[in-house]
Amino acid sequence: MDMSEEYDILIKNGSIVDGTGKLQYRADVAVNGGKVIGIGDVKGDAKKVVDAEGHIVSPGFIDVHNHGDLGILYYPKADGFVRQGITTFVGGQCGDSPGPFGDDWIGLPWILGDLYSDISPRMYSNNWLMPRNLLNQRHKELYGWEIDWYTLGDFFQRVEAKGLSPNMVPMAGHGDIRSFVMGNDFKRHATSKEIKEMARQTEQAMLEGCRGLTVGRDYDPGIWADFQEILECAKVASKYGGIYASHSLRTGHRKPRRPGEFPPVKAEGVLEAIDVGRQAGMPVQISHLGVIYDIRPGNNKGMQKLALDQTLKIIDDAVEEGLEVDFDVIPHHLTGGIGVSSLLVAYLRPWLSVAGTPEQLAKALRMEDLRDEIKENIWAGKHYGLNPNINEKWAGRKTIVVCSEAKYLDKSVADIAKELGIDEIEALMQVIMADPYAKAVVKGNDDWEKQEFYKHPRCMIGVDTFATDETRQSSQPTAGLPNENSFGGFPNYFRRAVRETGTLSVEEAVRKVTSLPARKFRLTDRGVLREGAFADIVVWNLDTIMNKGDQIETRKYPEGIPYVIINGEMVVKESTHTEALPGKILYRET
Repeated sequence: MDMSEEYDILIKNGSIVDGTGKLQYRADVAVNGGKVIGIGDVKGDAKKVVDAEGHIVSPGFIDVHNHGDLGILYYPKADGFVRQGITTFVGGQCGDSPGPFGDDWIGLPWILGDLYSDISPRMYSNNWLMPRNLLNQRHKELYGWEIDWYTLGDFFQRVEAKGLSPNMVPMAGHGDIRSFVMGNDFKRHATSKEIKEMARQTEQAMLEGCRGLTVGRDYDPGIWADFQEILECAKVASKYGGIYASHSLRTGHRKPRRPGEFPPVKAEGVLEAIDVGRQAGMPVQISHLGVIYDIRPGNNKGMQKLALDQTLKIIDDAVEEGLEVDFDVIPHHLTGGIGVSSLLVAYLRPWLSVAGTPEQLAKALRMEDLRDEIKENIWAGKHYGLNPNINEKWAGRKTIVVCSEAKYLDKSVADIAKELGIDEIEALMQVIMADPYAKAVVKGNDDWEKQEFYKHPRCMIGVDTFATDETRQSSQPTAGLPNENSFGGFPNYFRRAVRETGTLSVEEAVRKVTSLPARKFRLTDRGVLREGAFADIVVWNLDTIMNKGDQIETRKYPEGIPYVIINGEMVVKESTHTEALPGKILYRET
Protein backbone atom coordinates (compact mmCIF):
# COMPACT_ATOMS: atom_id res chain seq x y z
CA MET A 1 0.00 0.00 0.00
CA ASP A 2 1.15 3.51 -0.83
CA MET A 3 1.99 4.97 2.58
CA SER A 4 0.59 8.38 1.52
CA GLU A 5 -2.84 6.76 1.30
CA GLU A 6 -2.64 4.60 4.40
CA TYR A 7 -5.17 6.76 6.24
CA ASP A 8 -7.87 9.13 5.08
CA ILE A 9 -7.13 11.50 7.98
CA LEU A 10 -4.40 11.50 10.61
CA ILE A 11 -4.75 13.79 13.62
CA LYS A 12 -1.41 14.19 15.34
CA ASN A 13 -0.20 15.59 18.68
CA GLY A 14 -3.63 16.20 20.19
CA SER A 15 -4.93 15.81 23.73
CA ILE A 16 -7.55 13.08 23.57
CA VAL A 17 -10.74 13.58 25.60
CA ASP A 18 -12.55 10.43 24.56
CA GLY A 19 -16.06 11.22 25.84
CA THR A 20 -16.21 8.59 28.57
CA GLY A 21 -15.02 10.87 31.36
CA LYS A 22 -11.55 9.32 31.33
CA LEU A 23 -8.70 11.77 31.93
CA GLN A 24 -7.26 13.27 28.78
CA TYR A 25 -4.08 11.85 27.30
CA ARG A 26 -1.82 12.67 24.39
CA ALA A 27 -2.15 10.54 21.24
CA ASP A 28 -2.65 10.49 17.50
CA VAL A 29 -5.93 9.46 15.83
CA ALA A 30 -6.15 7.67 12.48
CA VAL A 31 -9.34 7.65 10.41
CA ASN A 32 -10.19 5.38 7.52
CA GLY A 33 -13.45 4.43 5.84
CA GLY A 34 -15.51 6.65 8.08
CA LYS A 35 -14.27 5.14 11.34
CA VAL A 36 -11.50 5.55 13.85
CA ILE A 37 -8.98 2.78 13.15
CA GLY A 38 -6.14 3.77 15.43
CA ILE A 39 -5.41 5.81 18.58
CA GLY A 40 -1.95 6.11 20.05
CA ASP A 41 1.48 6.54 18.50
CA VAL A 42 0.20 6.10 14.96
CA LYS A 43 2.77 5.53 12.24
CA GLY A 44 2.32 6.25 8.56
CA ASP A 45 1.05 9.00 6.31
CA ALA A 46 -2.40 10.13 5.31
CA LYS A 47 -4.29 11.99 2.62
CA LYS A 48 -4.99 14.70 5.17
CA VAL A 49 -2.90 15.44 8.24
CA VAL A 50 -4.13 17.65 11.07
CA ASP A 51 -1.60 18.98 13.56
CA ALA A 52 -3.63 19.23 16.78
CA GLU A 53 -0.79 20.50 18.96
CA GLY A 54 -2.31 22.52 21.82
CA HIS A 55 -5.83 21.31 20.95
CA ILE A 56 -8.33 18.86 22.36
CA VAL A 57 -9.47 16.02 20.13
CA SER A 58 -12.89 14.78 21.21
CA PRO A 59 -15.95 13.03 19.84
CA GLY A 60 -18.33 15.29 17.93
CA PHE A 61 -20.88 17.11 20.04
CA ILE A 62 -24.39 15.63 20.13
CA ASP A 63 -27.18 18.19 20.46
CA VAL A 64 -30.10 16.49 22.18
CA HIS A 65 -32.75 19.19 21.67
CA ASN A 66 -32.70 20.66 18.22
CA HIS A 67 -35.11 21.76 15.50
CA GLY A 68 -32.63 21.31 12.68
CA ASP A 69 -34.81 18.86 10.79
CA LEU A 70 -37.35 21.62 10.15
CA GLY A 71 -34.74 23.55 8.16
CA ILE A 72 -32.27 20.98 6.87
CA LEU A 73 -33.70 21.00 3.32
CA TYR A 74 -33.18 24.77 3.24
CA TYR A 75 -29.76 24.75 4.92
CA PRO A 76 -28.30 21.27 4.28
CA LYS A 77 -24.80 22.39 5.26
CA ALA A 78 -26.15 23.49 8.66
CA ASP A 79 -23.19 25.87 8.95
CA GLY A 80 -24.32 27.20 12.32
CA PHE A 81 -24.28 23.72 13.81
CA VAL A 82 -21.20 22.06 12.37
CA ARG A 83 -18.96 25.09 12.83
CA GLN A 84 -19.68 24.98 16.58
CA GLY A 85 -18.80 21.28 16.68
CA ILE A 86 -22.25 19.71 16.47
CA THR A 87 -21.86 16.50 14.46
CA THR A 88 -25.23 14.96 15.42
CA PHE A 89 -28.52 16.58 16.36
CA VAL A 90 -31.73 15.09 17.72
CA GLY A 91 -34.63 16.66 15.83
CA GLY A 92 -38.41 16.53 15.91
CA GLN A 93 -38.57 18.26 19.28
CA CYS A 94 -41.43 19.95 21.12
CA GLY A 95 -43.95 17.77 19.29
CA ASP A 96 -42.96 19.33 15.99
CA SER A 97 -41.44 17.06 13.35
CA PRO A 98 -41.50 17.51 9.56
CA GLY A 99 -44.40 15.09 9.21
CA PRO A 100 -46.73 13.34 8.94
CA PHE A 101 -48.67 15.89 6.89
CA GLY A 102 -52.09 15.59 5.29
CA ASP A 103 -53.45 16.90 2.03
CA ASP A 104 -55.08 19.96 3.48
CA TRP A 105 -52.88 21.14 6.33
CA ILE A 106 -49.22 21.44 7.06
CA GLY A 107 -47.36 22.79 10.08
CA LEU A 108 -43.81 24.06 9.62
CA PRO A 109 -43.84 27.30 11.59
CA TRP A 110 -40.15 27.73 12.46
CA ILE A 111 -38.55 28.06 9.05
CA LEU A 112 -41.71 29.18 7.22
CA GLY A 113 -43.01 31.74 9.68
CA ASP A 114 -42.47 34.56 7.19
CA LEU A 115 -44.53 32.70 4.58
CA TYR A 116 -47.34 32.18 7.07
CA SER A 117 -47.40 35.93 7.69
CA ASP A 118 -47.39 36.67 3.96
CA ILE A 119 -50.14 34.22 3.06
CA SER A 120 -52.43 34.49 6.07
CA PRO A 121 -51.41 37.56 8.11
CA ARG A 122 -52.70 37.83 11.65
CA MET A 123 -52.09 40.48 14.27
CA TYR A 124 -51.47 38.49 17.41
CA SER A 125 -50.38 34.97 16.50
CA ASN A 126 -50.05 32.89 13.36
CA ASN A 127 -52.32 29.96 12.73
CA TRP A 128 -50.76 26.63 13.61
CA LEU A 129 -51.89 25.09 10.33
CA MET A 130 -51.83 26.24 6.72
CA PRO A 131 -53.51 24.76 3.65
CA ARG A 132 -50.81 22.96 1.68
CA ASN A 133 -51.88 24.37 -1.70
CA LEU A 134 -51.75 27.96 -0.45
CA LEU A 135 -48.35 27.46 1.16
CA ASN A 136 -46.87 25.77 -1.87
CA GLN A 137 -47.86 28.52 -4.28
CA ARG A 138 -45.64 31.00 -2.46
CA HIS A 139 -43.08 28.38 -1.42
CA LYS A 140 -42.34 27.41 -5.02
CA GLU A 141 -41.84 31.06 -5.97
CA LEU A 142 -39.22 31.48 -3.25
CA TYR A 143 -37.49 28.09 -3.21
CA GLY A 144 -38.25 26.48 -6.56
CA TRP A 145 -39.80 23.34 -5.10
CA GLU A 146 -42.94 22.23 -3.33
CA ILE A 147 -43.49 20.50 -0.02
CA ASP A 148 -44.70 17.24 -1.50
CA TRP A 149 -44.08 14.67 1.22
CA TYR A 150 -46.68 13.21 3.52
CA THR A 151 -44.97 10.74 5.83
CA LEU A 152 -41.76 11.12 7.78
CA GLY A 153 -40.33 8.34 5.65
CA ASP A 154 -40.97 10.44 2.54
CA PHE A 155 -39.26 13.40 4.18
CA PHE A 156 -36.21 11.31 5.08
CA GLN A 157 -35.87 10.31 1.43
CA ARG A 158 -35.86 13.99 0.38
CA VAL A 159 -33.15 14.76 2.92
CA GLU A 160 -30.96 11.84 1.89
CA ALA A 161 -31.33 12.77 -1.78
CA LYS A 162 -30.21 16.35 -1.11
CA GLY A 163 -27.55 15.48 1.48
CA LEU A 164 -26.72 17.01 4.81
CA SER A 165 -23.56 17.84 6.73
CA PRO A 166 -24.43 16.72 10.29
CA ASN A 167 -26.04 13.48 11.37
CA MET A 168 -29.73 13.69 12.21
CA VAL A 169 -31.54 11.61 14.82
CA PRO A 170 -35.24 11.52 13.87
CA MET A 171 -38.02 11.78 16.44
CA ALA A 172 -41.76 11.81 15.76
CA GLY A 173 -43.66 14.89 16.87
CA HIS A 174 -46.95 14.22 18.63
CA GLY A 175 -48.16 17.64 17.49
CA ASP A 176 -47.90 16.79 13.81
CA ILE A 177 -49.45 13.37 14.37
CA ARG A 178 -52.34 15.07 16.17
CA SER A 179 -52.74 17.62 13.39
CA PHE A 180 -52.67 14.87 10.76
CA VAL A 181 -55.52 13.07 12.51
CA MET A 182 -57.65 16.01 13.68
CA GLY A 183 -56.92 18.65 11.05
CA ASN A 184 -57.91 22.14 12.07
CA ASP A 185 -60.37 20.83 14.62
CA PHE A 186 -57.69 20.31 17.28
CA LYS A 187 -58.81 22.62 20.08
CA ARG A 188 -60.43 19.84 22.08
CA HIS A 189 -59.75 16.41 23.53
CA ALA A 190 -59.50 13.65 20.95
CA THR A 191 -62.06 10.88 20.64
CA SER A 192 -61.09 7.26 21.26
CA LYS A 193 -61.19 6.66 17.51
CA GLU A 194 -58.84 9.60 16.90
CA ILE A 195 -56.45 8.42 19.62
CA LYS A 196 -56.37 4.99 18.01
CA GLU A 197 -55.40 6.58 14.69
CA MET A 198 -52.72 8.70 16.41
CA ALA A 199 -51.28 5.51 17.88
CA ARG A 200 -51.24 3.98 14.40
CA GLN A 201 -49.44 7.02 13.00
CA THR A 202 -46.93 6.85 15.85
CA GLU A 203 -46.25 3.23 14.96
CA GLN A 204 -45.70 4.10 11.32
CA ALA A 205 -43.22 6.82 12.31
CA MET A 206 -41.33 4.35 14.48
CA LEU A 207 -41.28 1.80 11.65
CA GLU A 208 -39.91 4.54 9.37
CA GLY A 209 -36.94 4.87 11.69
CA CYS A 210 -37.81 7.38 14.40
CA ARG A 211 -36.17 6.89 17.78
CA GLY A 212 -39.00 8.16 19.90
CA LEU A 213 -41.87 10.54 20.46
CA THR A 214 -41.78 14.21 21.46
CA VAL A 215 -44.49 16.49 22.81
CA GLY A 216 -44.93 20.25 23.04
CA ARG A 217 -47.34 20.76 25.92
CA ASP A 218 -47.28 24.59 25.84
CA TYR A 219 -48.13 24.81 22.12
CA ASP A 220 -50.85 24.09 19.63
CA PRO A 221 -51.95 21.39 19.21
CA GLY A 222 -50.30 19.44 22.05
CA ILE A 223 -51.73 21.62 24.82
CA TRP A 224 -55.22 20.39 23.95
CA ALA A 225 -54.35 16.72 24.46
CA ASP A 226 -55.26 14.84 27.61
CA PHE A 227 -52.93 12.48 29.43
CA GLN A 228 -54.47 9.31 28.00
CA GLU A 229 -53.91 10.46 24.42
CA ILE A 230 -50.25 11.12 25.03
CA LEU A 231 -49.82 7.89 26.97
CA GLU A 232 -51.34 5.76 24.21
CA CYS A 233 -48.96 7.24 21.63
CA ALA A 234 -46.03 6.85 24.02
CA LYS A 235 -46.86 3.18 24.63
CA VAL A 236 -46.56 2.51 20.91
CA ALA A 237 -43.20 4.27 20.73
CA SER A 238 -42.06 2.32 23.79
CA LYS A 239 -42.87 -0.95 22.04
CA TYR A 240 -40.13 -0.08 19.56
CA GLY A 241 -37.61 0.99 22.20
CA GLY A 242 -38.46 4.67 21.82
CA ILE A 243 -37.53 7.63 24.02
CA TYR A 244 -40.12 10.11 25.26
CA ALA A 245 -38.95 13.74 25.05
CA SER A 246 -41.20 16.30 26.68
CA HIS A 247 -41.41 20.05 26.46
CA SER A 248 -43.55 19.86 29.58
CA LEU A 249 -46.34 22.19 30.64
CA ARG A 250 -44.76 25.22 32.25
CA THR A 251 -45.76 28.53 30.61
CA GLY A 252 -49.21 27.44 29.52
CA HIS A 253 -50.66 28.16 26.11
CA ARG A 254 -48.36 30.52 24.24
CA LYS A 255 -51.24 32.41 22.77
CA PRO A 256 -53.29 35.41 23.91
CA ARG A 257 -54.13 35.00 27.58
CA ARG A 258 -56.65 37.09 29.48
CA PRO A 259 -56.14 38.30 33.05
CA GLY A 260 -57.05 35.56 35.46
CA GLU A 261 -56.00 32.75 33.11
CA PHE A 262 -53.12 31.43 35.12
CA PRO A 263 -50.24 29.29 33.85
CA PRO A 264 -50.02 25.65 34.91
CA VAL A 265 -48.05 24.48 37.92
CA LYS A 266 -44.63 23.84 36.39
CA ALA A 267 -43.77 20.95 38.68
CA GLU A 268 -46.91 19.13 37.58
CA GLY A 269 -45.78 19.38 33.97
CA VAL A 270 -42.49 17.63 34.75
CA LEU A 271 -44.25 15.05 36.88
CA GLU A 272 -46.65 14.37 34.01
CA ALA A 273 -43.72 13.66 31.69
CA ILE A 274 -42.17 11.30 34.23
CA ASP A 275 -45.49 9.54 34.70
CA VAL A 276 -45.74 8.93 30.94
CA GLY A 277 -42.36 7.21 31.13
CA ARG A 278 -43.45 5.27 34.20
CA GLN A 279 -46.70 3.98 32.67
CA ALA A 280 -45.36 3.47 29.15
CA GLY A 281 -42.17 1.83 30.40
CA MET A 282 -39.81 4.04 28.44
CA PRO A 283 -36.91 6.49 29.00
CA VAL A 284 -37.81 10.16 29.50
CA GLN A 285 -35.96 13.27 28.39
CA ILE A 286 -37.15 16.55 29.98
CA SER A 287 -36.58 19.33 27.48
CA HIS A 288 -34.81 22.56 28.50
CA LEU A 289 -35.35 22.14 32.21
CA GLY A 290 -35.28 25.24 34.37
CA VAL A 291 -36.31 26.13 37.90
CA ILE A 292 -39.93 25.03 38.17
CA TYR A 293 -40.85 26.79 41.42
CA ASP A 294 -41.53 30.53 41.35
CA ILE A 295 -39.99 32.71 44.06
CA ARG A 296 -41.55 36.10 44.78
CA PRO A 297 -39.69 38.37 44.94
CA GLY A 298 -37.21 36.71 42.64
CA ASN A 299 -34.01 38.40 43.80
CA ASN A 300 -33.46 36.11 46.80
CA LYS A 301 -30.63 33.81 45.80
CA GLY A 302 -31.04 31.57 48.80
CA MET A 303 -34.68 30.91 48.02
CA GLN A 304 -33.88 30.49 44.34
CA LYS A 305 -31.22 27.89 45.22
CA LEU A 306 -33.78 26.02 47.29
CA ALA A 307 -36.21 26.07 44.35
CA LEU A 308 -33.46 24.83 42.06
CA ASP A 309 -32.55 21.98 44.40
CA GLN A 310 -36.19 20.95 44.67
CA THR A 311 -36.44 20.97 40.88
CA LEU A 312 -33.51 18.58 40.59
CA LYS A 313 -34.92 16.46 43.42
CA ILE A 314 -37.81 15.52 41.13
CA ILE A 315 -35.26 14.08 38.69
CA ASP A 316 -33.33 12.37 41.48
CA ASP A 317 -36.48 10.83 42.94
CA ALA A 318 -37.45 9.40 39.57
CA VAL A 319 -33.99 7.92 39.06
CA GLU A 320 -34.02 6.45 42.56
CA GLU A 321 -37.36 4.84 41.69
CA GLY A 322 -35.59 3.08 38.83
CA LEU A 323 -36.82 5.25 35.94
CA GLU A 324 -34.49 6.49 33.22
CA VAL A 325 -35.02 10.24 33.37
CA ASP A 326 -32.57 12.80 31.98
CA PHE A 327 -32.87 16.44 31.01
CA ASP A 328 -31.28 19.06 28.82
CA VAL A 329 -30.67 22.79 29.18
CA ILE A 330 -30.14 25.60 26.69
CA PRO A 331 -26.54 26.84 27.00
CA HIS A 332 -27.00 30.59 26.56
CA HIS A 333 -28.37 31.87 29.85
CA LEU A 334 -29.55 35.28 28.63
CA THR A 335 -31.65 34.34 25.63
CA GLY A 336 -33.23 31.07 24.63
CA GLY A 337 -35.65 30.09 21.93
CA ILE A 338 -35.59 29.99 18.16
CA GLY A 339 -35.09 33.63 17.20
CA VAL A 340 -34.38 37.04 18.67
CA SER A 341 -34.78 40.69 17.84
CA SER A 342 -33.01 43.47 19.70
CA LEU A 343 -35.41 46.12 18.37
CA LEU A 344 -37.58 47.55 21.13
CA VAL A 345 -40.35 47.93 18.59
CA ALA A 346 -40.55 44.13 18.45
CA TYR A 347 -42.48 44.32 21.73
CA LEU A 348 -45.29 45.89 19.68
CA ARG A 349 -45.14 43.38 16.83
CA PRO A 350 -48.93 43.17 16.24
CA TRP A 351 -49.23 46.91 15.70
CA LEU A 352 -45.97 47.04 13.76
CA SER A 353 -47.45 44.51 11.34
CA VAL A 354 -50.34 46.91 10.76
CA ALA A 355 -48.19 50.03 10.46
CA GLY A 356 -45.72 48.34 8.11
CA THR A 357 -42.43 49.87 9.25
CA PRO A 358 -40.95 51.03 12.56
CA GLU A 359 -41.03 54.64 11.33
CA GLN A 360 -44.72 54.42 10.47
CA LEU A 361 -45.56 52.90 13.84
CA ALA A 362 -43.54 55.58 15.65
CA LYS A 363 -45.51 58.22 13.76
CA ALA A 364 -48.82 56.52 14.55
CA LEU A 365 -47.97 56.32 18.24
CA ARG A 366 -48.16 60.09 18.42
CA MET A 367 -51.96 59.53 18.51
CA GLU A 368 -52.81 59.35 22.19
CA ASP A 369 -56.00 57.38 21.61
CA LEU A 370 -54.05 54.74 19.64
CA ARG A 371 -51.63 54.42 22.52
CA ASP A 372 -54.55 53.99 24.88
CA GLU A 373 -56.07 51.35 22.61
CA ILE A 374 -52.81 49.42 22.42
CA LYS A 375 -52.44 49.51 26.21
CA GLU A 376 -55.98 48.26 26.64
CA ASN A 377 -55.32 45.31 24.31
CA ILE A 378 -52.03 44.52 26.02
CA TRP A 379 -53.61 44.50 29.47
CA ALA A 380 -56.45 42.38 28.06
CA GLY A 381 -53.81 39.76 27.28
CA LYS A 382 -54.24 39.75 23.51
CA HIS A 383 -50.48 39.81 22.79
CA TYR A 384 -48.57 36.92 24.37
CA GLY A 385 -45.24 38.57 23.51
CA LEU A 386 -45.98 41.48 25.86
CA ASN A 387 -48.37 40.51 28.60
CA PRO A 388 -47.67 42.16 31.97
CA ASN A 389 -50.29 39.89 33.54
CA ILE A 390 -47.93 36.92 33.19
CA ASN A 391 -44.58 38.72 32.96
CA GLU A 392 -44.70 41.57 35.41
CA LYS A 393 -40.96 42.27 35.20
CA TRP A 394 -40.74 42.59 31.41
CA ALA A 395 -39.83 46.29 31.49
CA GLY A 396 -36.71 45.79 33.60
CA ARG A 397 -35.29 42.84 31.70
CA LYS A 398 -33.48 44.68 28.89
CA THR A 399 -31.15 47.68 28.79
CA ILE A 400 -31.27 50.15 25.90
CA VAL A 401 -27.90 50.19 24.13
CA VAL A 402 -28.76 51.86 20.81
CA CYS A 403 -30.90 54.98 20.69
CA SER A 404 -30.64 58.37 19.01
CA GLU A 405 -32.05 59.93 22.17
CA ALA A 406 -29.05 59.85 24.52
CA LYS A 407 -31.10 60.28 27.69
CA TYR A 408 -32.55 56.78 27.21
CA LEU A 409 -29.23 54.99 26.80
CA ASP A 410 -28.12 52.47 29.43
CA LYS A 411 -31.55 52.40 30.99
CA SER A 412 -34.36 49.90 31.04
CA VAL A 413 -37.93 50.74 30.13
CA ALA A 414 -38.71 50.36 33.83
CA ASP A 415 -36.03 52.95 34.68
CA ILE A 416 -37.45 55.40 32.17
CA ALA A 417 -41.00 54.90 33.40
CA LYS A 418 -39.92 55.64 36.96
CA GLU A 419 -37.95 58.74 35.95
CA LEU A 420 -40.82 60.16 33.90
CA GLY A 421 -43.56 59.14 36.28
CA ILE A 422 -45.48 57.23 33.62
CA ASP A 423 -46.56 53.62 33.20
CA GLU A 424 -44.12 51.17 31.63
CA ILE A 425 -45.99 50.57 28.38
CA GLU A 426 -46.21 54.33 27.86
CA ALA A 427 -42.47 54.57 28.49
CA LEU A 428 -41.84 51.91 25.86
CA MET A 429 -43.87 53.90 23.37
CA GLN A 430 -42.05 57.13 24.20
CA VAL A 431 -38.70 55.51 23.42
CA ILE A 432 -40.02 54.09 20.14
CA MET A 433 -41.41 57.48 19.16
CA ALA A 434 -38.01 59.02 19.84
CA ASP A 435 -36.18 56.31 17.88
CA PRO A 436 -38.12 53.54 16.13
CA TYR A 437 -34.87 51.60 15.74
CA ALA A 438 -33.80 51.71 19.39
CA LYS A 439 -32.26 48.43 20.51
CA ALA A 440 -32.09 46.75 23.88
CA VAL A 441 -30.30 43.68 25.22
CA VAL A 442 -30.32 41.52 28.33
CA LYS A 443 -27.19 42.37 30.28
CA GLY A 444 -25.34 40.43 32.92
CA ASN A 445 -23.24 37.34 33.26
CA ASP A 446 -24.64 35.77 36.41
CA ASP A 447 -25.42 32.29 35.15
CA TRP A 448 -25.02 30.48 38.46
CA GLU A 449 -28.33 28.65 38.02
CA LYS A 450 -27.17 27.29 34.67
CA GLN A 451 -23.95 26.08 36.25
CA GLU A 452 -25.92 24.25 38.95
CA PHE A 453 -27.86 22.38 36.29
CA TYR A 454 -24.63 21.56 34.45
CA LYS A 455 -23.31 19.83 37.57
CA HIS A 456 -26.12 17.31 37.65
CA PRO A 457 -25.12 13.87 36.31
CA ARG A 458 -28.27 13.67 34.17
CA CYS A 459 -27.75 17.00 32.39
CA MET A 460 -27.18 17.30 28.64
CA ILE A 461 -27.15 20.24 26.21
CA GLY A 462 -29.61 21.27 23.49
CA VAL A 463 -29.43 24.56 21.59
CA ASP A 464 -33.16 24.52 20.69
CA THR A 465 -32.66 26.18 17.28
CA PHE A 466 -32.93 25.34 13.59
CA ALA A 467 -30.31 24.73 10.92
CA THR A 468 -29.18 28.01 9.41
CA ASP A 469 -26.27 30.13 8.24
CA GLU A 470 -25.11 33.74 8.42
CA THR A 471 -27.58 34.90 5.71
CA ARG A 472 -30.73 34.16 7.66
CA GLN A 473 -32.98 37.07 8.64
CA SER A 474 -36.73 37.36 8.94
CA SER A 475 -38.40 39.40 6.24
CA GLN A 476 -40.87 40.74 8.80
CA PRO A 477 -40.38 44.32 10.10
CA THR A 478 -39.09 43.05 13.45
CA ALA A 479 -35.98 41.85 11.54
CA GLY A 480 -35.71 38.72 13.64
CA LEU A 481 -32.42 36.81 13.65
CA PRO A 482 -31.57 33.23 14.60
CA ASN A 483 -30.81 32.85 18.29
CA GLU A 484 -27.16 33.12 19.33
CA ASN A 485 -27.21 29.42 20.15
CA SER A 486 -27.65 28.71 16.45
CA PHE A 487 -23.97 29.61 16.04
CA GLY A 488 -22.31 29.49 19.44
CA GLY A 489 -24.28 27.48 21.98
CA PHE A 490 -21.70 24.76 22.52
CA PRO A 491 -18.70 27.13 22.57
CA ASN A 492 -20.57 29.17 25.18
CA TYR A 493 -21.12 26.00 27.22
CA PHE A 494 -17.43 25.10 27.24
CA ARG A 495 -16.30 28.68 27.78
CA ARG A 496 -18.48 29.20 30.82
CA ALA A 497 -18.70 25.73 32.37
CA VAL A 498 -15.03 24.81 32.00
CA ARG A 499 -12.70 27.71 31.26
CA GLU A 500 -14.26 30.61 33.14
CA THR A 501 -16.10 29.05 36.08
CA GLY A 502 -14.45 25.65 36.50
CA THR A 503 -17.88 24.18 37.15
CA LEU A 504 -16.97 21.07 35.16
CA SER A 505 -13.73 19.40 34.23
CA VAL A 506 -13.17 19.30 30.50
CA GLU A 507 -13.58 15.53 30.60
CA GLU A 508 -16.98 15.75 32.30
CA ALA A 509 -18.12 18.62 30.08
CA VAL A 510 -17.29 16.57 27.00
CA ARG A 511 -19.00 13.46 28.41
CA LYS A 512 -22.25 15.38 28.83
CA VAL A 513 -22.37 16.20 25.11
CA THR A 514 -20.97 12.95 23.69
CA SER A 515 -21.26 9.54 25.35
CA LEU A 516 -24.13 10.53 27.68
CA PRO A 517 -26.51 11.58 24.87
CA ALA A 518 -25.29 8.69 22.71
CA ARG A 519 -26.34 6.32 25.49
CA LYS A 520 -29.66 8.08 25.93
CA PHE A 521 -30.62 7.94 22.29
CA ARG A 522 -29.09 4.49 21.67
CA LEU A 523 -26.47 5.66 19.19
CA THR A 524 -24.13 2.72 18.80
CA ASP A 525 -20.44 3.55 18.22
CA ARG A 526 -20.98 7.29 18.48
CA GLY A 527 -20.21 9.75 21.25
CA VAL A 528 -16.89 8.07 22.03
CA LEU A 529 -13.40 8.29 20.59
CA ARG A 530 -12.11 4.74 20.32
CA GLU A 531 -11.07 2.29 17.65
CA GLY A 532 -14.05 1.03 15.69
CA ALA A 533 -16.27 4.02 16.48
CA PHE A 534 -17.61 6.30 13.78
CA ALA A 535 -15.24 9.15 13.06
CA ASP A 536 -17.29 12.10 14.33
CA ILE A 537 -14.48 14.24 15.73
CA VAL A 538 -13.96 17.83 16.83
CA VAL A 539 -10.54 19.44 17.18
CA TRP A 540 -10.84 22.48 19.42
CA ASN A 541 -8.89 24.76 21.74
CA LEU A 542 -10.10 25.11 25.33
CA ASP A 543 -8.10 28.34 25.76
CA THR A 544 -9.73 30.09 22.80
CA ILE A 545 -13.12 28.50 22.21
CA MET A 546 -15.57 31.38 22.16
CA ASN A 547 -19.08 32.22 20.99
CA LYS A 548 -18.84 35.49 19.04
CA GLY A 549 -22.44 36.46 18.34
CA ASP A 550 -24.34 38.89 20.53
CA GLN A 551 -27.97 39.92 20.87
CA ILE A 552 -27.66 42.64 18.24
CA GLU A 553 -25.82 40.52 15.67
CA THR A 554 -26.21 36.84 16.44
CA ARG A 555 -24.93 35.50 13.12
CA LYS A 556 -21.26 35.14 13.97
CA TYR A 557 -19.39 31.87 13.88
CA PRO A 558 -17.36 30.86 16.91
CA GLU A 559 -13.62 30.78 17.41
CA GLY A 560 -11.43 27.93 18.61
CA ILE A 561 -12.88 25.07 16.53
CA PRO A 562 -10.60 24.65 13.51
CA TYR A 563 -11.58 21.11 12.47
CA VAL A 564 -14.78 19.07 12.46
CA ILE A 565 -14.94 15.58 10.98
CA ILE A 566 -18.24 13.77 10.38
CA ASN A 567 -18.39 10.13 9.34
CA GLY A 568 -14.72 10.34 8.42
CA GLU A 569 -15.00 13.39 6.16
CA MET A 570 -13.59 16.83 6.86
CA VAL A 571 -16.58 19.19 7.13
CA VAL A 572 -14.80 22.11 8.80
CA LYS A 573 -11.18 22.83 7.86
CA GLU A 574 -9.34 25.77 9.35
CA SER A 575 -12.69 27.05 10.68
CA THR A 576 -14.28 27.08 7.21
CA HIS A 577 -17.00 24.79 5.90
CA THR A 578 -15.64 22.49 3.17
CA GLU A 579 -19.08 22.07 1.52
CA ALA A 580 -19.00 18.36 2.38
CA LEU A 581 -22.34 16.65 3.08
CA PRO A 582 -21.40 13.38 4.78
CA GLY A 583 -24.19 13.38 7.37
CA LYS A 584 -26.53 10.45 7.83
CA ILE A 585 -30.02 9.98 9.19
CA LEU A 586 -29.41 7.78 12.21
CA TYR A 587 -32.50 5.62 12.05
CA ARG A 588 -33.75 3.58 14.96
CA GLU A 589 -31.52 0.57 15.42
CA THR A 590 -33.33 -2.74 15.33
